[in-house]
Amino acid sequence: MLKFILLGHGRSGSTLIVRSLQRHPSVLMGSEHFHAEQEERHRYYHELNGGYPADRPKQRYYLNGEDGSEYLREHVFHDRWPDDLRAVGFKMFYLHARENPQVKTAWDYLVENKDVHVIHLRRRNLFESFVSLKVAFITREWNRQRDAQPKAEPPRSLELDPRECEDYCNQATAYRRWAVERFAAHPHLEVEYERDVCGRFASAMEDIYGFLGLPNEPAEPLLVKLASRHPREQVSNYDELKEYFRHTLYEEMFD
Repeated sequence: MLKFILLGHGRSGSTLIVRSLQRHPSVLMGSEHFHAEQEERHRYYHELNGGYPADRPKQRYYLNGEDGSEYLREHVFHDRWPDDLRAVGFKMFYLHARENPQVKTAWDYLVENKDVHVIHLRRRNLFESFVSLKVAFITREWNRQRDAQPKAEPPRSLELDPRECEDYCNQATAYRRWAVERFAAHPHLEVEYERDVCGRFASAMEDIYGFLGLPNEPAEPLLVKLASRHPREQVSNYDELKEYFRHTLYEEMFD
């Protein structure tokens, strides 16, 4: 059985990849087992597994107070799964498993076990990721099935704090650099949101299946992209932000 994680940050297409991996007959795919809020971990668990038979294998989510490393050994990456499962994994964001010493040992396990395969997902334009995050908090809609109606209308205009945006970009960039260094010795596959998830989804999923040693399965996006407008049209102080980030690492995010 191959062990893997889908590593990255929010608003970068991770749920779309999770849903496709979950449909593969040889994969057991978990969601955000280490989300900071146990209520959210519970919700993700039922959202991911709600439509499947009760006897289908499932990964239970992490419970507050557990040792993160022991949880992974005993409840995710053990050897008791059915023989027809060829790959077992879950989604891990940079911000997950950082609240206390008990849960942080999950990172120790993942870094130390070099056989854990890493699908490293990144979104090149962190500004657009930040805008998407802000909109999702307002609408309370984090993803949408194809042909489903919007839960709420997105805000017509957003005014964003440049410093808050900068902090978000700095944090995501720092965590990504940390992850690249720590998982350099692991089998890893880089997946980019703009190029792969949006530009060539079926081919990107074929790459992922190959990386995990799985037979290819037809894959098509099960969710729709929520952003329908360019940030220039949605962010009222777009030009202020563009000027703020001029001559910085992030100036290329603005056209």
